Amino acid sequence: MNGFLPDWESLRRHRVPAWFGEAKFGIWSHWGPQSVARSGDWYARHLYGMQPWSEPWERTRAGRQQAHHRAYFGQGGAKDLFPRWRAKRFDPGELIDLYVSSGARYFVALATHCDNFDLWDSSLHGWNAARLGPERDIVGAWERAARAAGLPFGLSFHNNWTWRWLDVAHGTDQDTGRPHDGVLTRSDGTGTWWEGLDPAELYPPRHEPGAKPPPEVADRFYARVREALDRYRPDLVYLDDGRLPFGAGSVVESEPISTGGLDLLAHYYNTCPTGGLVTLKEVPDADRTAVVLDCERRQLDAAQAHPWQFDTSDGEWFDCSDDNPMFHQRKTSQQVLHTLIDVVSKNGCLLLNVPQRADGTVDDRARALLGEVGEWLRVCGEGVYGTTPWLRAAEGTTGLGETKGYEGYNEADRAYQPGDVRFTCRGDTVYATLLAWPEDRTAVITSLGTGAGLLKRRPARVELLGHGPLTWRLDADALRADLPPDPPTKAAYMIKIT
Repeated sequence: MNGFLPDWESLRRHRVPAWFGEAKFGIWSHWGPQSVARSGDWYARHLYGMQPWSEPWERTRAGRQQAHHRAYFGQGGAKDLFPRWRAKRFDPGELIDLYVSSGARYFVALATHCDNFDLWDSSLHGWNAARLGPERDIVGAWERAARAAGLPFGLSFHNNWTWRWLDVAHGTDQDTGRPHDGVLTRSDGTGTWWEGLDPAELYPPRHEPGAKPPPEVADRFYARVREALDRYRPDLVYLDDGRLPFGAGSVVESEPISTGGLDLLAHYYNTCPTGGLVTLKEVPDADRTAVVLDCERRQLDAAQAHPWQFDTSDGEWFDCSDDNPMFHQRKTSQQVLHTLIDVVSKNGCLLLNVPQRADGTVDDRARALLGEVGEWLRVCGEGVYGTTPWLRAAEGTTGLGETKGYEGYNEADRAYQPGDVRFTCRGDTVYATLLAWPEDRTAVITSLGTGAGLLKRRPARVELLGHGPLTWRLDADALRADLPPDPPTKAAYMIKIT
């Protein structure tokens, strides 16, 4: 027992486990019933179409996804996706092996999304994967496979959003005036596939827009999360909120404000065998050891004093067959590697979601992406895993750019120049990664020039990983190294200075 108490003063004594700062790259399975539609994110909300209280940015997506739902599934609500999600080809062992070969050093599984469907055999919530759909404990299957491969295991929870996410189930079809399925009761399920289940436990009670949930909503959320933590003992817990759910600053503050998050943190840290790690989206500097900062599709400008996490997806969070510009586009291995290098140089870890089809498989494009990332890490991983930020994280003129979109993200497939470099170090060894290949085959690294005053001593050796030693010269303005005719790796080129 670590003796943590449910208050920030005590919880700030917690330290980020060493494994996280060393891992640098993880894979996330953000997968569940919404993958059935192959229509991307927010589907369980937007299949209902627009409601009078919907936000303006939702209009295009909600209209498109409602039309998609009618075309492929007819009537019905979010609950009616559950029996369609069968996961018949789900092989967690094979997928974990794929992720390990891609260079991943930890794995995170979705436990419950905003659709309020538990992916484990929950004793507190009947709407779960062991009872419906796959009729299988998905979280348990992931946990066993990850542990067998030696990967730290994490769980993500998003159902704190359900209060303001599935309020649309109490709306009406704007074309027909027909009420949606939020009006259903347990008795309406008699003789149906959901007999014995209560829609009032799946959908939030009808409430005015902006109304705060009562304390029992927060209590039920934390009881379910705690059950999952006690059963699966995850090394990492991802909470999809700016601050502790239902507490001060949460996306859904309860009335009165809940202290359940502090109770959960103390319990989790006192019982997790590996020390525990919880991520949130907005973390004051004083709390960066109590909880870890997670940045969704948002890169940071500077190195951070404590490890943090950047999370993103190869396209939409859920499987999407549409490449319309309104959807997040699929990524190239170059973009993933550039992001990884930038994040690691600033003391972060990259958590990459790989969307799965409803049957549990990933497509050939994702497999090719992971293969290319793994190939690069097998050559250059020594400058990634277990490294720490150097005295300077980066040099070059290509910045992160302006934020875009409703999510406020700033990730992009940037046109980096040869002068754009990212740094990491291991002891006295410095790794300088070029984000573009110089046409004149000369690496010019200004931060390593004697005039910068950052090198502790004159280098003894300069080599290009995947190639070997380079001829080089050290001047006041830069270290210059002569590169071979052809780059030994794709996307990024790591120079090791010892």
